[in-house]
Amino acid sequence: MVTKKTSRYYRIILILCLCFFVSGVGFIFYMMKESNQKNIAYFEESVENMKTTVNEQIANNMETLDGVALTLGEMKVMDLKHLLPIIRKINDRNAFYRMGIIHSNGKADMVDLDGTIHHKVDFSSSPIFQSGMQGKLTISKTLKDPFSNNYLNYYSVPIISNNQNIGVLLAADKTQRLRSVLDNAIFSHSGYSNIIDSNGTYIIRSMKSATVENIGDIGNLSEEQLTSIHQNLKDKTSHFFTYDEDKQTYWCLYTPLSYNDWYLLSIVNENMINEDHTLIYGTILLTGFALLIFLLLFYLINRTHNRTKQHLERLAFADPVLGISNFVKFSIDVEEQIIQRKDAFQPFAFWYGDIDNFKIYNDTFGYEAGDALLKIMCNCLLANMQTHDFFCRESADHFTGIRFFQEPNQLIEWHEHIMKAVIAKEHCNTHSFPISFAIGFYCVTKPEDVLSVNKMYNRAKMAQQSIKANREIRQAFYSDTIRQNILHVNEIESQMQLALKNGEFKMYIQPKTDTHHNHRIMGGEVLVRWQKSDGTIIPPNDFIPIFERNGFIVLLDRYMFASACKWLHDYFENHTHRIHLAVNVSRLDIFQEDFISYYVSIKEQYELCDDVIELEFTESLAIEDHALLSAKISELRTHGFLCSIDDFGAGYSSLNTLKELPIQVIKLDILFFRKGASIEKARIIVSHIIHLAKQLHIAVVAEGIEEPDQVYFLEKCGCDIIQGYVFAKPMPANDFKKLLLKDPVGYWGEGFLKESD
Repeated sequence: MVTKKTSRYYRIILILCLCFFVSGVGFIFYMMKESNQKNIAYFEESVENMKTTVNEQIANNMETLDGVALTLGEMKVMDLKHLLPIIRKINDRNAFYRMGIIHSNGKADMVDLDGTIHHKVDFSSSPIFQSGMQGKLTISKTLKDPFSNNYLNYYSVPIISNNQNIGVLLAADKTQRLRSVLDNAIFSHSGYSNIIDSNGTYIIRSMKSATVENIGDIGNLSEEQLTSIHQNLKDKTSHFFTYDEDKQTYWCLYTPLSYNDWYLLSIVNENMINEDHTLIYGTILLTGFALLIFLLLFYLINRTHNRTKQHLERLAFADPVLGISNFVKFSIDVEEQIIQRKDAFQPFAFWYGDIDNFKIYNDTFGYEAGDALLKIMCNCLLANMQTHDFFCRESADHFTGIRFFQEPNQLIEWHEHIMKAVIAKEHCNTHSFPISFAIGFYCVTKPEDVLSVNKMYNRAKMAQQSIKANREIRQAFYSDTIRQNILHVNEIESQMQLALKNGEFKMYIQPKTDTHHNHRIMGGEVLVRWQKSDGTIIPPNDFIPIFERNGFIVLLDRYMFASACKWLHDYFENHTHRIHLAVNVSRLDIFQEDFISYYVSIKEQYELCDDVIELEFTESLAIEDHALLSAKISELRTHGFLCSIDDFGAGYSSLNTLKELPIQVIKLDILFFRKGASIEKARIIVSHIIHLAKQLHIAVVAEGIEEPDQVYFLEKCGCDIIQGYVFAKPMPANDFKKLLLKDPVGYWGEGFLKESD
């Protein structure tokens, strides 16, 4: 009886176990199906991300190339002599393996990254040339480089000048760069991608891919599958399918790219995706307890999977310091919320800004303090966001975002409020450091003004850069004028190195006359003029401020100094008339570590005697750091240099300059001699300055003198040297030499005095 009862219990338990097992197995298979669908969706999402990455890499190259083509078109220069240096310089700044120009006859001149030049390479029958001449942006299939063992992909864009296609700008990129993207895992550290064309032929193959030539050669595809695949490729649609090979099942998805008739073909081993299924099959053969263990394991695996995905999303879309969106996520948000929703348009401003002198702040207070300042900035921006506003940290101390507005003044008020809040919180940290945040706005007031993320970002950045050096103005709004100014700066900067190399910076000299010896020419001031190879003269005001901002002024200073020393050396070899030349020194040059040693070495190289070279320093530098300048001047004087202060009287500490600096010469600021209502006051000031300088044994130079009555006044006051149009304009160095030789006695100004009488 007990046995029967026990058997009944066993049967009940067995039936319950079987029911539980069957239901558990059913549930497991259901979960496997759900997991499979989820993995397919995730696989498709991963492929789409890979597609975006490939498209963006190609698009970025195209955009870079298109910008260069625009510049070349505006320059209207297509001859080999001028093009190759420009292409070589552009290529030095890019990662392209090779760049070149295909002329309208189909012949190309190219330069490699290592400087190798290839002349008259025939591209006349190449699709990249034909497409480029049709105005299309094109990327070629993978080609074997005839000049090396590399495989290349060529990018081509048309060069347009006066609405005519005058050639094609060509750039070659190593196929390995795209292949390295394709080699990246697309699903849980597995899988790979290839690029194929609409015929299924492989264009770029991943290193992990099987060695096949066509998509039809992979696995054991049926005729029906092949027909469907080729039809989808023809229709430019995405398609997911599976195939078997070597007793393994593979998932495959192809999707069209944005260029040519190319497709991204991504493949992943199903076993790599469903690694947990083997464990599931094992648990089906075990007891219900094993089933529970499996369910627990499945839960843990699923949770780990979700956490991994969330972690990857944080790495991909979150700023590691501030926790807000990074530029990638911000770009996606702009695309989804602004660009794709023009039907719900509201006026907005795309803004860009950065913290002034943030690197100095980091160096002064440490990186922890720098991060703290970034967090203060971020929190203040977050606290003042409107409902639909959003922003990100683009990099370092650079922030960019979207701000909706009705009136432009609202943007200015918002920025000023942000800055007050940041300054207030930063001062709580006891850092006595001036905080400023220059910002640029690209305002979009109608749907047709909405551009791509990169274009709106660039315009906001252009606006910000236009005021970056201006400490008084902290907001700027984009305009075509700003864009033209930026293009002008870029044009100057793209030519300056080559201009220096080719000797386009010419030395001009404006004579100085000695008032104590009938205006004898006693020397001159060295000035610079930029004379391009075509004879065009670029005024100094168009390039000197740019060079002062980008640091090129140091090289130009030293070039002009060396030119002046060489000129003096050549002159003194054949003439005994003692003269001296004054050369301007920029404030940036003084801060160079080798400033003294360089100038002394050049003077010694040309064997110049003492007191024939005068170095002019601006009074503004004397006011900013008179201790440094005083030390430099003292050392220069020991090496035989004359030292002077230019534009004396322009600042508010001129008398202090006379007291503190061991100078030998002052040059009166030209403003003293401009006509105006205060001319009498100016003359009183000038006469007293000259008198004071005499007592301090400092020579006085008056520049910018244009009228004879100014000459007589200065003579009466005891001014030592006069420089200005009243005697001569700046002239080429050779003309200055002729002027010296014209009157060997040296009394060139005597005629001026007689004529003026």
